[in-house]
This record gives sequence, structure tokens and C-alpha cells, in this order.
Amino acid sequence: MFRDQVYGTGGYGSLSLTEASPPQSFVEPLSLDEVKKFLKLPVRSPVDALEDAELSSLISAARGQAELLQGRDLVRKQWDLYFDYWPSFYIPLRAPLVSVDLFTLRDNTGLVTPLVEDTDYIVDTAKSPGLVTPPYNLEWRNFTPWPSSAMLIRFTSGFIPASPWWINDGSQVRAGMRMLINHWFTNKLPFEKGIDAAREYPYGLTASLRQGGLIHVA
Repeated sequence: MFRDQVYGTGGYGSLSLTEASPPQSFVEPLSLDEVKKFLKLPVRSPVDALEDAELSSLISAARGQAELLQGRDLVRKQWDLYFDYWPSFYIPLRAPLVSVDLFTLRDNTGLVTPLVEDTDYIVDTAKSPGLVTPPYNLEWRNFTPWPSSAMLIRFTSGFIPASPWWINDGSQVRAGMRMLINHWFTNKLPFEKGIDAAREYPYGLTASLRQGGLIHVA
């Protein structure tokens, strides 16, 4: 949803989480203990490992649904964005943009050239979504590109747990996540990514998840 709006549906841009070893791990907005208290689950001794695994999965799934409705990353992530050539003068990146970590061009000979921030490009993290653009009075570098995926922009986006956003709009998003987890855990209803949430869930739940979002899902 967010990817299609920003990078197009024609396959021109390709966005994926950066592959790393070990894989990326996320500090979820809700803790396991917090969710157990909200669900009023009894303290189990010994711990029910299967139940904990299910709840942890639902926490991640609820955060993912909130991100779809928000149009932003709620946890810190690193992305790889590939283009065949310059898509536009301004290149939008996912919100909230934290940094551009790597920017390279691959020419028709296979030579990879890293670009330098503030010399070859500037990063604007103040906007939502953030932008990459050429410096003042300059244009993007002209080069003969590799046939496919000649440009790589590796960037980091997402909130940290201590972000002030969680005190304002984020508090309602967290409430919506708790309600959604309760909805799934109690009713054992299926969840299909991309389904119109306004029809799938009660209005109060989706309204909480959308609070302050960058996109609107009717």
C-alpha cells in the first residue's frame, strides 16, 4: 500500500528490508507482559511457551497492520531501495526517515560508485516522508546505468520506543493494537493483509490505528 503509492506499481522501484546476519530484530511497541495484562490472562506456572509465541506473533502482526494504516514505520528498520535510473528530482523514502546509510550507482561496466551526502545529494528528514534530492543548483549525476537495479539507496526509518510520537498520536495507535490483538486472540478470526480494514474491524479500532497517519484508507 505505502510502497505502491511512493514507488509506483509498475515495478520501476523495488523496496525490501535489508538482508543482514543476524536478521533485523524489532523492539515492538507492545510488550508480551503488557498484552497479557490487557487480555487479563492468569499467571501461568510453568510458562505456556506456545501461548507466548502466539501472542508475540500477534503483537508483530498488529504492529504491521498499524503500519499499513499509518503509512509509516513504527519500529526502526533498514531498507534497500533499488531503481533502474533516477525516478524524479525528489526521491521520497519511508517515514519517519532517520538516515540514508548508503547511496550507490552501478554503471554499464559494472563499476559501483558510492555517492557522498551533502556533495552529491542531500537528505531531508524533516518531511514525512523524508526526501533525497540533489544539492542546491545541481542535478542528479548523469551516467550510463547497468541494465537493471543500477541505483541503490539504503536507508533507516522508524520510531524508537522513546520517541515523543508515542505520547501523542502513538498512544491511540497502541490502544488500537491492543484491541486488535484481543480481537484476534479471543475470536480466533483470520487476518488477511491488505483487506479493507474499515469493513473487517469495528470503526473505533481502525480509527485508533489511523490516528495521525500519513495515508487514508477509506
